[in-house]
Formats: sequence, structure tokens, C-alpha cells
Amino acid sequence: MNKRDDGFRMMRVVAVERIAPRMQRLRLAGDDLAHFDTLKNLHVRLHVHDRAEGVAGETGMSAGSSSRRKGGLSNIVTRYYTIRRIDADAGWLDIDFVLHDHAGPACRFALQARPGDLCGISGPCGLGVKKANNYLLAGDETALPAIARIAETLPGDIQGNIVIETNGPEDDLPFTAPARMSVDWVQRQPGDHGSGRRFIELVTTKIDAVAVSHDYFIWLAGEFSGYEAFRPHLATIPKPRCINVPYWRS
Repeated sequence: MNKRDDGFRMMRVVAVERIAPRMQRLRLAGDDLAHFDTLKNLHVRLHVHDRAEGVAGETGMSAGSSSRRKGGLSNIVTRYYTIRRIDADAGWLDIDFVLHDHAGPACRFALQARPGDLCGISGPCGLGVKKANNYLLAGDETALPAIARIAETLPGDIQGNIVIETNGPEDDLPFTAPARMSVDWVQRQPGDHGSGRRFIELVTTKIDAVAVSHDYFIWLAGEFSGYEAFRPHLATIPKPRCINVPYWRS
């Protein structure tokens, strides 16, 4: 009998890239990644050493650790991140990290990462979209990797709307979307904390518009205030037709 795959893999950083002023991309390499190459679940649990408890460059994981065991690792914290891209045959995946003003353990790991550093992943987890003809995808920078991955894998003939909130044009990372999907970039205004008023108003308008179609799916993620603001507008939406997830709280 085959042992059930618990999804844990040791991964090695092979490339580090600042893709926007507030976004750092790590390419992680590892073995046997086909388990993660699915659109049913977009995210992974990322297991990193909390470098606030150690020194820069210390991973808390050794190259001799089993690729499928995380026991015996000290000061390890777990955070959830989207697989932005994956090539299971080549043995790598990309994860994009938003660089917050007050860096947490995963953000510190991304900022200090160098090729050769080790971490762990497990999963996958976090639901993707269901099949539909009309989509609404919306979120802030933390949701951008998932939105971009979803958009780039949708059939070319579907329609819909994408709304993304950022601090400014320098954070607007390009991605490919179906020709009949509009993409709106909304900039935060001075004084906005979490999801801004302009973003919330535009998304709620789009929710009401897409819900009149007969075959749709709504995917929303981002800061908690947006999650709360969208809930009343989703009250009449059948649960199988929407996802509304708070990724963080300001």
C-alpha cells in the first residue's frame, strides 16, 4: 500500500527578484512537485525559520533534512502563500511576497533570502475558481499573485472583470488576461487604511453587475475591511458561486 503523501517538501531558494517596490519573488526548487501543480488549490503553507529569533542567513533547516519531514526544526513558523507559477517537470515554483512596513517572519525570510537558503512547503490549499462564463476577480497586492495565476489559466473566450488595489502604478504588475476581461487598477488614496473607499465601491458595483448573469463566479480576497464590506453584497449570492477571503488585517 502506498503511503499517503502529506504534501511536505524541503525547498531551496534558487533565485531572488524584486519585481516591484513592494513585491519580492522567490523561486524555490525541490523534488516531486506534481502534487502542487493544480488549479483546484492555489496556495501552499510556507514553513520558514523566524529570523527575528536568529541571525540573518540562518534558515534553521539543514540540507540533510528529509524532503518529506519537518520534524526537529526549531523556530519554524507557517504562513500561507500563493504559487504564482510552477513547472513541476523542471522542479521549481515561484512565490511573490508583499513587503509590508512591519515585516513578519515570511516577509523577513523573503527580504533576506539568498540562493541556497532552505524552507519547507506543504499543501496545496486555498480554493481556486469554479468553471463559469463570467468572472469577477478582485483584491489587493496580497491577492495579485492568485488573481494573475487564475487569469492566465482561464479559457480565452470567457468574459468578466478584474479589479486590483495597489499603492500606485509602480506596483501594477502586468499579467495576461482573456481578451474579454477588463482589468481596473485602483490606487489607494491618502488616509486609506486597508481597503480604500474607491476600491470597495467599484468592486461592489461589479458584484451587483455580474450577479445578473446566469453563469458566473466571484473570487474576492485581500484586507479584512474589504471582506467585511463585500459580505452584504454577497448575501444573496449562492455559496457555490463565490469566494470571499480576508488575507490580512490592517
